[in-house]
Amino acid sequence: MLKAKILESEREKSELYSVRYKVFVENEKTVPAEEYPNGLLKDKCDEHAYHIGCYEDDVLVGFFSLIVKIKDELLEVEQTHNLVSKHDEKCAEVMRLVVLDTPYTNSISLKGNVLNLLFDRLKDIIISEEITHLLLQSREKSKKMYERIGFLQVGDYKLYRGTSYQCPMKLDVMQVNQRIVNIANNK
Repeated sequence: MLKAKILESEREKSELYSVRYKVFVENEKTVPAEEYPNGLLKDKCDEHAYHIGCYEDDVLVGFFSLIVKIKDELLEVEQTHNLVSKHDEKCAEVMRLVVLDTPYTNSISLKGNVLNLLFDRLKDIIISEEITHLLLQSREKSKKMYERIGFLQVGDYKLYRGTSYQCPMKLDVMQVNQRIVNIANNK
């Protein structure tokens, strides 16, 4: 049975960093290997990030990390794309969203189930942290998926870490909530 949770143990986080390395460094080559000689794709921001994983039994099938903006510190997407948040926005960055190809995720509908569970867990964090806007960086191949969720492109594609072109995207959490309320009321 699929379930999503916030990863808290060092073992769970190490597994996440290892799988992220395989996906983004080894397979997709969108992150330079020389920055991660230990085979773990872990950045400074991961120390205070929420890491959400989705499991089928004990098998990790999907994940992402959420970095909540701390005071005037810039999120990676803001640094890369010269974005400036408004003073009344509490932003967080969704990083490295992945649904893995496993026997448990071998169809579009199963992958959709994983995404739904991950984003359901994200809702809890949005409420507890009072987040108003989510930001992320997207490659061209993932952009349509994010648009279906409600993200809008808010800048041009730029070279990310010298390896891949990505555009910044932003989601107004309240607009998504209102759209869900409107859909529910129209039934």
